[in-house]
Amino acid sequence: MEETSSFISINKNKKEKRYVNKNKTNKLITINIQKLVIIILILIILILCLVIGIILLKTSDTNSYESNTPINNNDIKIISLNKKDNIEEQFEKDILNNIENFKPGKRLFQKRYDPIPEGKNQIHIAMAIDNKFVYPTLVSMASGLYNNNKEKNIIVYHLLFSSDFESDKYEIFESLKKRYEFSLNYYIIPDLFKSYRKWVGSTDTVYYKMILPLLFHDLERIIYLDADTLIFKDLYEMYNLPFNGNYVLGYPFHDSNKIDKYVKNATYYINGGVILFNNKLIRKDNKDLELLEFTREKNRDLWFLEQDSINIVFYEKIGILPLKYGIYMYGTIDSFEKSIQIRIRFKLNREEVIEAIKDPSLVHFSCCNPKVWNRHSSNEFGVHEICERFHKEFYFYANKTDYYDKIYKTYIN
Repeated sequence: MEETSSFISINKNKKEKRYVNKNKTNKLITINIQKLVIIILILIILILCLVIGIILLKTSDTNSYESNTPINNNDIKIISLNKKDNIEEQFEKDILNNIENFKPGKRLFQKRYDPIPEGKNQIHIAMAIDNKFVYPTLVSMASGLYNNNKEKNIIVYHLLFSSDFESDKYEIFESLKKRYEFSLNYYIIPDLFKSYRKWVGSTDTVYYKMILPLLFHDLERIIYLDADTLIFKDLYEMYNLPFNGNYVLGYPFHDSNKIDKYVKNATYYINGGVILFNNKLIRKDNKDLELLEFTREKNRDLWFLEQDSINIVFYEKIGILPLKYGIYMYGTIDSFEKSIQIRIRFKLNREEVIEAIKDPSLVHFSCCNPKVWNRHSSNEFGVHEICERFHKEFYFYANKTDYYDKIYKTYIN
């Protein structure tokens, strides 16, 4: 009995030891798991800190426009597109990914395509449109089509619409097809420039001209016109002007000192409302991407927005259009005399200006407020006299559309 009792006691002790060892093992495993969890949490925190740091660094780089250090064109660099993540940057990436797949006559964002008749000289004109400038754009187009040499030339209008353009207004432009032979193409531009600085009352469309060399890379040249323009002569001569190594041709504007922060002693400063783009050279020198990148970085620091960008990025190769393609504030000889700043800075030829005033090929009403289609009055400097002079001309061409009555009621009554 004593041996049996002793055996039972020994077994009992062994079981107790095994139980204790098991408890120790479980506790050790629990401690190790806790340590592992803590290590994982620490790693997660470190990764989050690293990500936040990178984001802050990006933000700091993007907001570098606050710098007041003057730069020249050679200092402007293109940031790697792989680092971009917002909508306007993604647009550039999409363009690059698709650029090799572009075919003449079919392009990204295109919603309407007209075949171009063969056997005639082509004149490609781009215009940017939002809901506020439908009728002025229509009248500008009508003036170009009315004065086009129809026997020799075909105008190809490329209309770039804002993403919120009202669909029932497309038929307004379609109506011109009943009166004139021309090619009409639509492009719906997404909200690429939503976050960019704009003047009060302006929209993203002010920036659309900057994408023309990319969007129309297969065209050697293209004319850009603002909506507040009227065309009085056939534009074949203007469309085929020699570039003489320049990226763009435009007409001289008086506020060139606005870009002195970035470039010193620019030869010319041109207005953004009438431009002949040398797409071929711009693409060859990669200035198309540079223009977009510079504007993305500096738009909040630019007084005249995309106009300043064009003059800064292209400043070494900017040419001047003959003045007959860029009359914009010389409504009378008297108002020309008062524009002393422009006269001195750009050494304009008085005889050429007088001839351009008397017999212009194209007029831009950028300095008219109210616009040429509204009732108006001249200010003390005479810069609005051109609007008074061409008010009747605007409604002459409005009458060459199907919407004369609606246009008149909209702006006059």
